[in-house]
Amino acid sequence: MTETDDDTIDLRELVGILRRQIRLILLTVFLGLGAAGLYLFYATPMFTATALVLVDPSRKNILDSAESFNVPSSAENARIESEVEIFQSDTVSLATVQSAGLINDAEFGPQLGLTDRIRTAIGLAETAPPTGEELVAATLGKLRDATSIRRRGLTYLISVSVTSESAENAARIANKLSETYIALQVQSKVAAALGSRDILVGQLESARATMVASDDMLANYIDENIDRLVQESGSSDVDALRAQLLATTERLDNSTERLGVAQAALASANWSTLAQTLGDAAIADLAAERGELERRLGLVSTGSQEEVDLRAGLADIEARLTSRADTVVSSLRDDVASQTSAAGGIRDDIRRTVLGGNLSSNTLAEIFSLQQEADIAQRQYQTLLSRQRDLETQALVQVADSRIVSEALPPRTAASPKRNRVLALALVASIAVGVGLAFLNEYYVGGITSAQQLAHIVSARVGSVVPRSDQRADQLSVSDNVVDAPLSVYSESIRRLRAMVDQHAVDPGKDMGKIVVVVSSIPAEGKSSLSLSLTRTYAQAGRRSLVIDADFRKPALHRYLGLTPKTGFLDYLRDPAGVADTSNFYERDPKSSAGVIMGHGRANMPTDQVLQSATFEAMIGHARQELDVTIIDTPPLIPVVDARYILPYADAVVLAVRYGMTSQSDLREAFAQISDCIRENVPVLTVLTHDETRLGTYRYSGYYADYNRE
Repeated sequence: MTETDDDTIDLRELVGILRRQIRLILLTVFLGLGAAGLYLFYATPMFTATALVLVDPSRKNILDSAESFNVPSSAENARIESEVEIFQSDTVSLATVQSAGLINDAEFGPQLGLTDRIRTAIGLAETAPPTGEELVAATLGKLRDATSIRRRGLTYLISVSVTSESAENAARIANKLSETYIALQVQSKVAAALGSRDILVGQLESARATMVASDDMLANYIDENIDRLVQESGSSDVDALRAQLLATTERLDNSTERLGVAQAALASANWSTLAQTLGDAAIADLAAERGELERRLGLVSTGSQEEVDLRAGLADIEARLTSRADTVVSSLRDDVASQTSAAGGIRDDIRRTVLGGNLSSNTLAEIFSLQQEADIAQRQYQTLLSRQRDLETQALVQVADSRIVSEALPPRTAASPKRNRVLALALVASIAVGVGLAFLNEYYVGGITSAQQLAHIVSARVGSVVPRSDQRADQLSVSDNVVDAPLSVYSESIRRLRAMVDQHAVDPGKDMGKIVVVVSSIPAEGKSSLSLSLTRTYAQAGRRSLVIDADFRKPALHRYLGLTPKTGFLDYLRDPAGVADTSNFYERDPKSSAGVIMGHGRANMPTDQVLQSATFEAMIGHARQELDVTIIDTPPLIPVVDARYILPYADAVVLAVRYGMTSQSDLREAFAQISDCIRENVPVLTVLTHDETRLGTYRYSGYYADYNRE
């Protein structure tokens, strides 16, 4: 047997464990593959379609390529990652839900969950229907769960993958999501341009008002100081230009007034006022003719042909009036514009003439200051106006910084579940779980089924493995095989146990016999038959041996010997003087020279008291003096405490463990009790009884012989 503290890995032992637990492993594999098969049978195939979007980190101006600039390389990664986050934003998802109509989609649209369906079925559903926001939120959640957006390595590519029950739907949504992202990107750039334009509009009005005010200030300065300017410059041209300006301004005022009246008359179709204001004879004649037709129209019968003719003529005259009036008003408007331009030209001539004259320093400084302010205001206004036009144009021709380089196509095969992969993983996982359960069952849960397992569970030497052996009809117990079949596997396993006891038992002293205590965790582990068999092997070896049945709760040795004592060992311990001379509880073994102290009936009192008595101690001492080996068959450790008072006398302890029946927890508990009770250095030998594997019989069958062989 191997030492229990051996740290080496025994491959043969591992294989043996797997062989013993092969049923559990195969059952686990079967269940694992069955669960995987059920999953594959009921799982809905899911298809994944992927579109590729290229993000250009440089920002471009389509109107002027010189204004395009590249993002520094240190910021490119941040730009791409930012675009990925924007791609995943609720804004893009919500726009995709709306553009793709996912609210009404059978897969992505709002549906009752399992809990809600159960509540509805039993009549516990909420009466209030979900709000629109809740419906949209549910669809958004499903879209997020079905979408995977990530950057492809360190490239500028973003993969947009959508998983759906339909291959076509997956491709459609992936493409729609990409298109929506690009469209929102363009809208964002357009909104930025128009926002800047709107800001400039307010500034433009202010700049225009400043420009007009600056021009007016210079013109007013010249008008108000014209006499002083003429006097300082000494030029008669200024006086002539002033007279010309006054005449032009007067005509401009008259024309402007006439234009205002004419436009008002035209708007209200007041043709007589319009003809009088413009002094146009054609309009006056048409207005008179129109009045005559209206007078005649009031005299004819309603619905008559004459009425129809008069109305047609009236409509023709009104059309001619409108056309003539538009022409004359437009001509007057052009005349006003021409006079305004002429007045401005005269003012410029006066300004140049005055500035070219011999003016004083103060006058020149005042005029130059006003002129500079006017020029600056004019340049600022022109700059703002030009920038406004540029922004409006940019808003019309904005392009996205991203584009789809590979549209998503409907996949031919389902992305999940992958049958081969699922089955392979299920096989590997179930084998791993099965092996794990095998070791768990071997070392922690199941019964003891091998010497190797027994050696690993408790730190004790395995004394022997006793095979399960059937007894003949003429035999009282399996222990008879030690005498009837001395060359059988059973007999050899008992002799092996005897050898282990002889090698490891504590030496009690010179001329002192050994005390061997045989215990078990629970009843029916073969403890009593093992005690009798071990005693007989010692007797066969010529050793003075004795077996004591100390199981006062359920004595069994007398049945194995075919004897019926009138009193038992318990009676002797209770009344040694009254029982010793008349009792037959001590007999010679019918099949060997060993002595047997038997029990009789069940105890009707606490038995631990007699085991602590001086009588028991004296008897153990006497046995040491007179015998070579004394074997004590004790009650099980876990049900009763009797064995705890016997173990301190032991020179060796044999712990019987029944194959496949003794639980590992019971075995550990029994071993812990033994360790607490025995003296230091007293060995504990475990014995696996009723072994059903018959280890060694097929390899060493030539060395054994049972009672049926000659």
